[in-house]
Amino acid sequence: MPRITLVAACAVLGLIAVVGAFAEDPPRQKSARPSASKDAIAGHETFSADELDHWAYRPVERPPVPAVRGRGWAVNPIDAFILAGLEEAGMAPAPAADRVALLRRVTFDLTGLPPTPEETAAFLLDRSPDAYERLVDRLLASPHYGERWGQHWLDLAHYADTNGFELDAERPDAWRYRDWVINALNRDMPFDRFAALQIAGDDLEPGDPRALIATGFCRSGPREVVGGNVIPEVKRQTELAEITGTVGSVFLGLTIGCARCHDHKFDPIPTTDYYRLQSIFAASELEDVPIASPAEVEAYKKASKAVAEKTAPLRSAMAKLEAPYREKLKAAKMSMLTPEERVIVSTPEKARTPEQKKLAKGLETSLRITWEEVAEAVAANPGDHAQREELKRQIDSIERTLPRPPAHAMALVDRKDKVEDVFVLRRGDYRNRGPKVAPRPPGIVLASQRRPIFAITPRGQKTGRRAAFASWLTARDNPLTARVIVNRMWQHHFVRGIVATPSDFGVRGEPPSHPELLNWLAAELAANGWNLKPLHRLMVTSAAYRQSSAANPKYAADDPDNLYLSHMNRRRLDAESLRDAMLFVTGGLTSKMHGPGVLAPLEKAIKDLIFTEQEVVDLWPLDPNPAEHTRRSVYLFRKRNVRYPLLDAFDSPDTQTACPRRETSTHALQALVLMNSDFAVQQARTLAEVALAESGPAARERIKDLYKRVLCRAPTAAESARAEKFLALQTDLLRRETAGNAPANPGESAAHAAWADLAQALLNCNEFLYVP
Repeated sequence: MPRITLVAACAVLGLIAVVGAFAEDPPRQKSARPSASKDAIAGHETFSADELDHWAYRPVERPPVPAVRGRGWAVNPIDAFILAGLEEAGMAPAPAADRVALLRRVTFDLTGLPPTPEETAAFLLDRSPDAYERLVDRLLASPHYGERWGQHWLDLAHYADTNGFELDAERPDAWRYRDWVINALNRDMPFDRFAALQIAGDDLEPGDPRALIATGFCRSGPREVVGGNVIPEVKRQTELAEITGTVGSVFLGLTIGCARCHDHKFDPIPTTDYYRLQSIFAASELEDVPIASPAEVEAYKKASKAVAEKTAPLRSAMAKLEAPYREKLKAAKMSMLTPEERVIVSTPEKARTPEQKKLAKGLETSLRITWEEVAEAVAANPGDHAQREELKRQIDSIERTLPRPPAHAMALVDRKDKVEDVFVLRRGDYRNRGPKVAPRPPGIVLASQRRPIFAITPRGQKTGRRAAFASWLTARDNPLTARVIVNRMWQHHFVRGIVATPSDFGVRGEPPSHPELLNWLAAELAANGWNLKPLHRLMVTSAAYRQSSAANPKYAADDPDNLYLSHMNRRRLDAESLRDAMLFVTGGLTSKMHGPGVLAPLEKAIKDLIFTEQEVVDLWPLDPNPAEHTRRSVYLFRKRNVRYPLLDAFDSPDTQTACPRRETSTHALQALVLMNSDFAVQQARTLAEVALAESGPAARERIKDLYKRVLCRAPTAAESARAEKFLALQTDLLRRETAGNAPANPGESAAHAAWADLAQALLNCNEFLYVP
């Protein structure tokens, strides 16, 4: 029987209808596709043959490697699939990329950094047949691999070191999750385990702090943590919606968040399924779990006590200085009250009537003296203002000696109180409850798996919901998980995914350009223990990956988006790789890994945008060690509402939502940042200093050294001559500009400044900014 006929027959017989796991689920729905109406939303779903036959829900089956005519070109099975498509379309692959281009490409792809001049020379001299394969193995073994691919994963988790929203408060332990991701990838943790621990690490490996930290994936998005008039039910729903939507898009490649308020408009995901998936996480709470040793806690208490003792006299002096100003401010506010309000304020709380108590709360807010008011009042007296500022600086200086608080895991754990029931919320409104639902993955996926039941096994105080979901997510018969992750890997190596919408495998997403290849890669991943590094190796050693990025103009009309991959896709460095590469070629990149986010120098105009409710001496206190400022970008402190100009200009994600694919914009601000920012100018000066100090005295040798550092190649004769001419003209121009005037940078000669200008020109050229 043809496949589609068999699926249709099963649907008619009810064999692939999804059956609920719990008795409290609503009764079976008879319609083929439930609507969002009050009556229809109550039922179980059945799915049509067309819905079940969507490519993403079909079982992952390893297809045979196609036979192709151009066998001499194909290096591994990937090439056979690519070449089969090219031959069918009447196309041919591009020639192989030159060795320098290939070296830069694979080094940036696997580590996010350029090769050193020494590495370039060694690779060009190595003519052994397996030279490239050994290069790939070395890069995959590098700790920089985890930093590079960790950033890709953090984009999906929309990781940041702060909560976002108005206060954007710091998350002091968020970095532990970032470090866990980097370490897990460097160890080549199997992806099924990598995924499962981020969903249910606390349940799967109880007592292991690292497993707790792994659940930080569910905590990485923005979170509103404020006092005041935030409705608890709204806050809870916002948190659960963040987790549900992120898990659905990142691991399943489904826009399940679109079914929160109504049935999904395009995919077979009814609102009931959205809340069933949410129910899996509704048994959990967001908690910062202590993981510090008793010795660490005791040491922090001791240090805190010492700091409090040192600052106590300073705080007393400040309170004494501010007292008359506070009294005056209070008197002014009291004078604005009505006689009735003064009576309420003067009446003891226990003696107030219920009405007076209600009014008193509002009056307390009106009479509160803020630090802004005190600071403004004291500023009118220069002497007191100077004294107060000095006291603030002294207190701040002492408090900075305090070590970081004892370690916590920013985790998702099962609730200690009664597990809340989950109801369908019509239109997403917590006040408009629909039927109660039980925890379960999306029905369309269960139906495609022929799974009638989603079994949950509670263990002790653990509900087992997230552990059961993690087990289902990484099961061999799940049609989505392996396809989604191998597609993400392909996207980062080939610029465009086999599915161009990496977090939307639904009917409105792009269909796969090479569906058989996608299935083969997914099957290969699962068959080889879910390890990612072997699949990376397979991709980057393929002939398809090693092609030149020069397009054949004959194919432009028929394949403008290069879907058939007749040449390699050229791409611009992403924001973090650009910053890291600029530091790397100057020799200034600090190789230190891990630890709390680093506060690197920030332009004053950006720093002034930081919001605070408290009086702070320095809103962006730089790390006192300058070497920390030049660490890799993945270790920079990520504040959601304050972004580094260079990273912002070159399309670094805003961390407000999961980022499955970075856009590549082109605008004038990018050129201005690379030419005028403090960071870019400093890197150019440093690069010039390194070239002048480490190469020979001849200008031509120094020019050659600059080119090798920045572009991984020697300059051509024409480029060398042009650079020498530029240096002569620029030196003469700078000498004439500074004649009789103070130089822009005291201590820097015109000749040295000209070399810095040449270095900056190289750092701005497309050959540096783009990976061929």
